[in-house]
Amino acid sequence: MKNTMAENMTGDIISDHRERMLNLKKYYPFFRLIDTSFSNFKDGKYEILDMGYIVMAVLRFFIEENNFKEKDVTYPEYLDFLRLILKRDFGLDLNEQDSKEIADYIFDKIKNDGRPFEFSYFDPVDRKKRVSRMKIIESSIRDNTVWYSISPDAIEFYLDTKEIKDESRISVSQLLLEKMINSQNFRGGVEVVERINEEVNRLKLKKNEVLTILSGDVFAGIEAYEEFVKTGMKWFDDEEKLFKKNRDLIAKSIEKLNASGSTGEGYYRTMNEIYSLETQLKQAMNRHSELLKDCTEMQKMTDDAVRRAKLGRLRSHMDFTSALSDMIKRDNADILVTMLSPLLKPNIRKTFDLISIDDALMVKPPRYEEKELISNERPEDIEFADEIEEKRIKDNYVFLMKNLIVCLKKSDIITLGQFADAMKRAYGEQILRNADFFSFFVNLCQKDEYQLGGNAGEDTFLDAYLGEGFKDTESFTFAIRKGLGGQVILSDNCMMADVELVRKEAHGE
Repeated sequence: MKNTMAENMTGDIISDHRERMLNLKKYYPFFRLIDTSFSNFKDGKYEILDMGYIVMAVLRFFIEENNFKEKDVTYPEYLDFLRLILKRDFGLDLNEQDSKEIADYIFDKIKNDGRPFEFSYFDPVDRKKRVSRMKIIESSIRDNTVWYSISPDAIEFYLDTKEIKDESRISVSQLLLEKMINSQNFRGGVEVVERINEEVNRLKLKKNEVLTILSGDVFAGIEAYEEFVKTGMKWFDDEEKLFKKNRDLIAKSIEKLNASGSTGEGYYRTMNEIYSLETQLKQAMNRHSELLKDCTEMQKMTDDAVRRAKLGRLRSHMDFTSALSDMIKRDNADILVTMLSPLLKPNIRKTFDLISIDDALMVKPPRYEEKELISNERPEDIEFADEIEEKRIKDNYVFLMKNLIVCLKKSDIITLGQFADAMKRAYGEQILRNADFFSFFVNLCQKDEYQLGGNAGEDTFLDAYLGEGFKDTESFTFAIRKGLGGQVILSDNCMMADVELVRKEAHGE
């Protein structure tokens, strides 16, 4: 019996050793990197830097860019991120040259100078040394630009180092699944999908826990529900999109494999791995959909519980209907004595505490009344922002109209373009960029004819402004001809249709 147990144990050690070493492989580069000391770099000038923290920050940056933004990273983008880390977390406000030197040094270490990290271990099955290789950052060249992305092993390492709360663990796992599908590691993809299923099951248990708390204490249940929304439910839409994306990638892999025309043993083995992965992914998608449905129902139950709790708070202290039901069930009306006594026996005796009388007699009124100082200063007039703006618009409109009248007195007919040129010569280009110049002509073109001074009426918004400015002037009338077909460019981003202004007294129209 003992020999059998010893043999089984020895068999497990031998058969499982390689798998355990391959699992440890993803941790090896990190522990190699944290041995990097900055004391020998630039004479220890940057010894404050911690390589372990920087590596984890860079991994998180690449996951954000590759997964959530679905783009690879260029070196300038990495450089900007590292400058932020150096300044924010280590207090190093460096110039461009120094920060680039540090970034180059760190990036070369993370890339291992372009070589994969080599992890050596002994394989007891084959009784020989094996070497497993791993990269943290992968690179590719497209359009004469080097693009960088995080490797699947690095993602798996990042997932294993922390219980992710600030992003969806399912979404990050699906990034790993996407990379494994693209690298045709379908067997590894099955393990990732199993991990996704475990996360879905964990969320289901968490959902049931929230419902249990909600049934006992509404307010504690609401807090648990809000926490569940923050750490789980808010990622559902993104997770559904990633599920569909990976499903499409599997379909493309099947099409690509069928198009290759292979029929050997490797073809059937790969096809079985793909179908196994596809089956696992469908199960994960179904479970995820069930979780989404359950969470929707939980949201309704939470709303109902909150509504019932609010009604319970508003309910009166005495429920007469319930009291009547209790008396009928118990066949005892003694409780009516307590309820009706205050109504049938009012307290008609009025009492006044003698101590209060003593207090009233001992109160001494003030000998002198306090004087109220009245200031003769005139209160300051408050001018509001809208009043200031309205005054500015009115002054600018009157100013523009006066200039327009001067031009019409010199030339009986003038176009908007000619008037704009005249104003530009007189006051500079800046006047055409003024918004009031544009709005003045927009309001002016609402009518076909304008009369200023005399008995001019106020039909439009512009008339009200111009009426005050020209009320004591002699009458002046001009017509506006539209539809000339030309355009007047006032500034780089503003142009208007040209119009013609005609002095009526001159042409007798």
